Amino acid sequence: MSSSFWGDIAKAPFLEVAIQHRQGPLAIDVAFSLTAPWTVLFGASGSGKTTVLRAVAGLLRPDRSRIVSRSQRFADSSEKFFVPPHRRAIRLGTQAATLFPHKTVRGNVAYGAGDAAQVVEEALGCFGLRARADEPVAGLSGGERQRVSLARSVAAVAVLGEGGLLLLDEPFTGLGLMERDAMVAAVKEFLGRTKTPVLSVTHDVGEAFLLGAEVIRIGEGRVVEQGPVEVVLRVERERLLGQLGVRAG
Repeated sequence: MSSSFWGDIAKAPFLEVAIQHRQGPLAIDVAFSLTAPWTVLFGASGSGKTTVLRAVAGLLRPDRSRIVSRSQRFADSSEKFFVPPHRRAIRLGTQAATLFPHKTVRGNVAYGAGDAAQVVEEALGCFGLRARADEPVAGLSGGERQRVSLARSVAAVAVLGEGGLLLLDEPFTGLGLMERDAMVAAVKEFLGRTKTPVLSVTHDVGEAFLLGAEVIRIGEGRVVEQGPVEVVLRVERERLLGQLGVRAG
């Protein structure tokens, strides 16, 4: 997904977030706006990335917050206003591929997509799952289960139409590079059709560059820097390439 993904509508933010919250010993105080098709929350474990994602999803009610999209106000603590998760135009995909063992591959992908059979079939095809669509998920490999989980997430957000937002919490962790690259391509292809933006969490520099994402770097509960991946993570990339004996281009 390049800048042409949005065209002119990228000029104004589609999501504005301000959160203040104490999570154990960590005091989170972040504020940012999203305009890119794919934005990554990047930082070390314990920096507050997942807490921010959960707050946007509505799974956490921060001490203070204001979270507003173009089409819906999700939270505003100054007015004691809070929309529960199921009423937000947001869908969340987690790191663990939690599937319904009694359902087939198609049944799992269809969960959350309602009667949108065409969307389900498109998701099955995009993630290479049509050949196993009517099989139970119990016999799937770890990578296949992850594909089903991602297909379910993108199908669920696609039926929301314009204004939907997909949140992903380290969805490619634990996958081999080829499997990861294939799934990144599938998600970008599918959501490129529906023009659905993504906010995801990662601590993987290579993944952030593969996505070509806008990066919000978080450290100790604060936004350290926001900008193109080539700028925000340049030093980390050069260090990793140096360890591999490769010169950055």
